Amino acid sequence: MKEIMLPYVLIIWLLVKLGVIQWNLANAVRSVGLGLFIAFALFTGHRFWSPADLTDSSTIKAPHAVLSPLIGQEVENVYVTHNQLVKKGDLIYTLVSVDSTEQINALKANRSAVEAQHAAAIQQIRVLKVNINNDERNLARLTALKEHASQVDRDNLAAQIDANSAQVAANIAQLDAQTAQMQSYDADIQSAKWTDSRREIRAQFDGQLAITNVVEGTRLGNMHLFDTSKKFMEMRIADQSYRYIKKGQFAEFYVDAYPGEIFRGRVHSVTSGTGEAMINPMSGSQHVRQHVGNNSGSHGRTVVIEFEEPEGYSLPIGATGSAWISAEKPHPILGFMDIIGGATVRLKALKSYLNAL
Repeated sequence: MKEIMLPYVLIIWLLVKLGVIQWNLANAVRSVGLGLFIAFALFTGHRFWSPADLTDSSTIKAPHAVLSPLIGQEVENVYVTHNQLVKKGDLIYTLVSVDSTEQINALKANRSAVEAQHAAAIQQIRVLKVNINNDERNLARLTALKEHASQVDRDNLAAQIDANSAQVAANIAQLDAQTAQMQSYDADIQSAKWTDSRREIRAQFDGQLAITNVVEGTRLGNMHLFDTSKKFMEMRIADQSYRYIKKGQFAEFYVDAYPGEIFRGRVHSVTSGTGEAMINPMSGSQHVRQHVGNNSGSHGRTVVIEFEEPEGYSLPIGATGSAWISAEKPHPILGFMDIIGGATVRLKALKSYLNAL
């Protein structure tokens, strides 16, 4: 904020040196008073209608995926290194199999056994149907002979036909049960295959890995994959600016990684809650001293600024800088105050450039 007053100080100094203004008590009071008024106007504009982050704490962030559980599964092989850029589907590391291969083989063997029984039952049904057809033809012949054929023979054939028909019905029911059992084995095999495929930890999207902090054999630890296509900047604002910040408002920022350069973005949203607003889900009241301690300082809020990286640039995740937002004004005539925010961030970017020399 103080950097924005440097041009005014320079102008007054030049006017005094050139003799345009005689440096006496009256002119000194006027110059200092005007400077204080300008500083107050700038502070008001910054605080309400073109808020800038004076803490230089605006940070480039990105959503990330946590790969695999933290505890329990042993790492078998690691295929990446620190901060590596990966594409969707790239193999990152594998976990030791938890008897899933043996389980799949056992399920396949059981299914093959049931399938063999299923085939045997189908063949038996075919044989029984052939026997039923032959017995029905013989029964028809004996019936046609009437008194020339024995009634006992006819009754035996009818009983044989009924018995074979009952056996066919039983075998059909057995086929249905075997089919359901094979479907159950198929589902179990697919589930076991899915479990086995989870051994391979692959990138779910194009992104960048963090520090590779796991090695072969560890049972503790995991890795983070940052989605570099969804980078955003989180900027702090004062609580007094909250009601003037709306989605889609124009914003600019710089980061120390690219000193002296300005990037543009739009307001995505204002953080709905801060850490001070969190409550403990466990029963019990919060201590008063804890409440006061957490909220005695000036916290403010944070704003998410979305942006698209210019071609040829890669803003590093975690880079810090400053930003400003063209907030809502009480009247359009106050639009010139955006110069304050823009100038503040540009002066900070210039300062970052000079510090980098």
